Parts: sequence; structure tokens; C-alpha cells
Amino acid sequence: MPLSPFKAVFFDVGGTLIRVHPSVGDVYARHARPFGYSGSVEVLNEGFGAQWKKMGGIESLGDQSGADAERNFWRELVYEVFQPLGGLDRFEEYFDLIFEEFREKSNWRVYEDVIESDILETLKKRGVVMGVISNWDSRLISTLENIGLARYFDFILPSAVIGSAKPDKKIFEEALRRSGVAPHEACHIGDEMRTDVVGAEGVGIHPILLDRDNRFDKADKITSFMELVG
Repeated sequence: MPLSPFKAVFFDVGGTLIRVHPSVGDVYARHARPFGYSGSVEVLNEGFGAQWKKMGGIESLGDQSGADAERNFWRELVYEVFQPLGGLDRFEEYFDLIFEEFREKSNWRVYEDVIESDILETLKKRGVVMGVISNWDSRLISTLENIGLARYFDFILPSAVIGSAKPDKKIFEEALRRSGVAPHEACHIGDEMRTDVVGAEGVGIHPILLDRDNRFDKADKITSFMELVG
């Protein structure tokens, strides 16, 4: 296995291990119908993408951490997605509901190649230290528990809990500290160039870019977890 030199393997989550199912817009729309939303799923997906970009994603929290900061970020984002579309009745009630909904297993899918490669089980059996480094909020831990993936990891580091988001060094350094390994003994697998590859390289961790859809022009990458087994 190409991962054999490493004593620790770190994983990104969204776009790497799991994805929203069927989409953010689907989940939003399904729950928004009783609150007066009659528009399309597509419009919500577009609105979410645009607003996420505008707000700078969860990374925009920077060194802020804690439940209030996270919740305020998401409340503003969801509010701004619906506002141009006429808003919602009883928005606070809707937001409470949708905020909890993204912990649920039913709204996520584990990527096929994660399951088929049996990568997590294989590494666990080999005694490799496994960790999650993700730009996410504190719900990540319960979400991974509900999906059934949390048990594979020795630690889970959501950026909003650590107060550091990839590509910032602090969150990677925290992963190394918890692993007890030197940077060159660890690798980080993720699907984004800036946050995952550049972030890992910044502290001397070996990056592995997972590019399922050939989004990036990089010679040294994988397109499936199947390439890391066997």
C-alpha cells in the first residue's frame, strides 16, 4: 500500500469521505416547504453556493470558536439564502430544525470508493494513527458518529473548535501533537489544493490530493481511494 511509510494518516471530510445527499438545496427545500417556501431546489443550491463563497465558508470564523460563533455563521448564511426568495415564515423555528438536520445520517453519503477500498478499516487494523482535519463546526463529531465513521479515528479536529482553519498551520500542528509523530511520518488526504495540499505542505506533512472529478492540473494526485490499497 502506498500509505505504508506513514505512521499517521489525516483525512479531510467533506468532498473526501462524505457528501451531502442528495444536495444542500434538497435538504433545505424539503424542510422549508411547511415554512412557506415553494421555489426550486436548484435555486437554493445556487444561493447556498454563492452565499458560502461570499461569507468565505467556515474558514471565515478564523480563530473564533464556540457554539455561538458557529450558530451565528450558519444562521446568517441560511437567512441570506432564503431572503431574496421571499424569506420564510417562522425563520428561527426553521433554522433550529435545519441546523440539527445536518447531523443526521440520512442527509449524507459516504463515497463509494471509501467503502470499496476499505481504507479506514485497513489502516485501523495496521495500527496507524488516524485523524480528521476539517474546516467544519462542532457538529462534525456527532455527524461522523451518526454516519458510523467516528470509530475509525483517534481524534477529530473541526476548525471551529480548534480556532484554526486549513490552510492555517495551527490545526495541522495540533494533529501532529495528538499523533505524536514527526511531520514527515504523516500524510493528509483531501480534495482541495489550497486548504489540504498547501496547508499540509506548510507544516511538512505529505499531501495526497484526491481529485475524483479531475478539477486540478496536478501530476501527483489520486482519483480514487482504490489507488491507495492493494
